[in-house]
Amino acid sequence: MNQQEAPEASFLTILYTMATQSMIALGEIPNPITKSSTIDERQARWHLKSLHVLEEKTRGNLDEKELTAITKTLEEVEEIFADKIG
Repeated sequence: MNQQEAPEASFLTILYTMATQSMIALGEIPNPITKSSTIDERQARWHLKSLHVLEEKTRGNLDEKELTAITKTLEEVEEIFADKIG
């Protein structure tokens, strides 16, 4: 894939994009624009809720790999959210 090609659209791409945004909002990954790592509670809360909506709306329609990915992603984001925000 060259720099101008977008990644394949898939459930996992959407999930990992949302997870990355969650980690940026939680200060775990530096913001690619500002290069700083800061916690944005409002954004972190929104991204966590959005991940829960994704899980709820896709329940019963995921293959084993997708189900494992969303389960582990939610566990990780929830744990970091709890540690950093409460």
